Amino acid sequence: MTTTAKEATNKISGVSETLMITLYARYVESQRQDAILKDDKATEIVGKIDYDFTKYAQGWASQLGCVIRAEVYDRLISKFIQNHPKATIINLGAGLCTRFFRVDNGEISWYEVDFPEVIDLKRKLINEGDRLHFIAGSILDNWIEEVQPVAPVLIIMEGVSMYLTEVEMKTLFQNITRDLAPVTMLLDVIATKRAKNTKKHDTVSKTNAEFKWGIDNSKELESWEQGIKVTEEIYYLTRFANYPDRLPWWGRYLRFLVTAVFKNFGRVIQVEIMK
Repeated sequence: MTTTAKEATNKISGVSETLMITLYARYVESQRQDAILKDDKATEIVGKIDYDFTKYAQGWASQLGCVIRAEVYDRLISKFIQNHPKATIINLGAGLCTRFFRVDNGEISWYEVDFPEVIDLKRKLINEGDRLHFIAGSILDNWIEEVQPVAPVLIIMEGVSMYLTEVEMKTLFQNITRDLAPVTMLLDVIATKRAKNTKKHDTVSKTNAEFKWGIDNSKELESWEQGIKVTEEIYYLTRFANYPDRLPWWGRYLRFLVTAVFKNFGRVIQVEIMK
């Protein structure tokens, strides 16, 4: 009997390693009968890589938060695709995201951008195709030159913004405005207070990654470039209250107070960017 060797992940470190947190969250969720979302591709990938996920096993808040956030993204992206079935989707800092396989309608063009070591691993696990393309490089580099977008364009940044500085975020928005607008953009942000407490995070603290940026008033983005308009803001962490059986005992009794306190800690924002 032969066993297939698993893909090494030793080159995945720092910010890149946080992709394992979201992958593990979707994998764990997919094993539940009452799953918020099912991700068979995530389950397949976890079985193919050599990585110790046990350090995240106690991070119940991250696990639940990640899948609630992923479901919000899935829903917003599916709505965009329904309205624009031949759209171009660009996934910045994609990690081992498997969303293409959850929302694909057979017509969209999908690009995934991430560091070379991440894309190298991803290519060993997922096949590119005529409509699914991987781009190796920093999202602050010249990835736009490698995209052949067909309008309309949707850019997504899930679990990425908090690892960039404010200057880097502004530069990214400037580049998108100059070279790709008009586009719709989905990103999630954390509050400034949370951005100062990486060491208290239940899973990110298990990596060498560090939060660098947060924002309390999403409307501040509109001051970065003329043509930026925040059109929707979803406080997804308030949905913790919908799952009392998945909270620790103290969270079950205080869940509405807890969600009120942490409401602003994580938001998914939809932005329209015009020239």
